[in-house]
Amino acid sequence: MKRHGNWVIKLLLVLMAALWLSVVAASWSEAASPGEETDGEYNFSWLDPDKKVSVLQNRKFRKANRVLLSLNIGLADTNAYRTSYVLDPRLAYYFSEAWGIEVFYSTFSNKKNTTYRSLESTGASARPDVIEIKNQVGVLLHWVPWYAKINVFNTVLYFDWYFTGGVGTMNADMIPGGASQAQGIAQTTKSLTGYHLGTGHLFHLSDNFDVRLDFRNTWFKAPERAVTGKETFFNSTTFQIGVGFRL
Repeated sequence: MKRHGNWVIKLLLVLMAALWLSVVAASWSEAASPGEETDGEYNFSWLDPDKKVSVLQNRKFRKANRVLLSLNIGLADTNAYRTSYVLDPRLAYYFSEAWGIEVFYSTFSNKKNTTYRSLESTGASARPDVIEIKNQVGVLLHWVPWYAKINVFNTVLYFDWYFTGGVGTMNADMIPGGASQAQGIAQTTKSLTGYHLGTGHLFHLSDNFDVRLDFRNTWFKAPERAVTGKETFFNSTTFQIGVGFRL
């Protein structure tokens, strides 16, 4: 089953990558810039030319030993023949500023896209087999290596950049196409194992409220023709935005 990317998700990923690169570049530029005074703030790098002293930035917003409740919504690229949206409530707990664990439940809304409808219009036998993800649940380990701040319209915005990995289960409908239906193969629902990798940002609006940007890719193994045949790995991607409340 050939996969086609969702151009909206790809565009959002490019924008997220551009933000990440700009933040990293700005950090390096600030660390490397010489001079005694810039905009009223002194640069004391001349005191440590060998850069043996590291400066630790104080955290204004902390998450260690706290619970984060989040609700995310977004776009999903689950199948070449479906347009999909996702609703994703989450519960996270951070053991430290760098490590945490999160559980999530994702429910998907799917509808036939133009590619599938075009194939339908050519005849019953042209309809392909489809794997349609209905929902998934899983647990993610959070690693948060970067805490940073950027100036947005003269307002300082603090955020964490995190990476996630985990495992879970999903329920998916195995929908037979025209040829499979002609062979008498009926639609079934299967429980599959999903393996997750992702990354995202936590933008801290206050000590209790966050805005999230999250990207997650899920790999799962299913029959090659969705209903029969040798099993192979497929993938599903989601790009989400959400709000979080920290207890």
